Amino acid sequence: MIVSYRVALSTIMALALLAVSPLWADANAQTKPSAAKPARAATVKVKTDTRVYLLRGLLNVFSLGMDTLQERLSSMGFEAEVHNHNGWLTVANKIAEDRKRGHNGAVVLIGHSLGADVLFQLTERLEKDDIPVRLAVFFDPTISHDISKNVEHVLNLYQLNGFGRKVTAPKGYKGELVNMDLSGDQSIGHGNIDKSEKLHDLVVAKIMKVAVGPAPRKRPGPAKPKPTAASSQSAPSATSAPAAAPTTAASPPAATPGAPLAPPLQVPRI
Repeated sequence: MIVSYRVALSTIMALALLAVSPLWADANAQTKPSAAKPARAATVKVKTDTRVYLLRGLLNVFSLGMDTLQERLSSMGFEAEVHNHNGWLTVANKIAEDRKRGHNGAVVLIGHSLGADVLFQLTERLEKDDIPVRLAVFFDPTISHDISKNVEHVLNLYQLNGFGRKVTAPKGYKGELVNMDLSGDQSIGHGNIDKSEKLHDLVVAKIMKVAVGPAPRKRPGPAKPKPTAASSQSAPSATSAPAAAPTTAASPPAATPGAPLAPPLQVPRI
């Protein structure tokens, strides 16, 4: 478990940032004329039982990008709600109660700053109840810690030139862990990384890819082709050896007959 003094230290660090850093406001927006933004594509509607929980950071007022992302996900059809980082235990209990009532949809957790820090505690608590987390998204967590093994996918959006830290994996972790270092992007900082529209696009794309609906089921094997009259006439005799079909390591795998082809996912570049 993560000891409480680490969270307290993170709070002090975040308060120091308020006093000395100009990153809480977008200075570029004040000094440069805003360029016309391209029209956003029509909102994609989904029918899913995935539930998304977003947690704000310091003082519950400096992570309003979580509210913007929640509104976007809700408009798409997700059941999404925003909480204070201090309410992480309430969120854990709510998820556990929903699971007892038979809700088996995917769970997605998203947090910024201190709201990202408490995701470690939240996922550990759910692991004790044997509840899987399909996706955990961190926006610039201020502490580095192992993710619990019940989290299937982790996306950490952070900057090493500020308070951001990497998320680490414990021994034996079998999920997907992506640490995306955004230190080179001067347009964002700890105070506004949660509000970045392009990062919201990335998070939504990730949710659509791995966290829509129940756990993926194993596809059935290909159906065996039925023999036809033509094939029976041209079949070789028992005494002749059939010619082996040439194979190469570069040959692409055969497509599964009857399997639906999903359209390619467009993931925005950062």
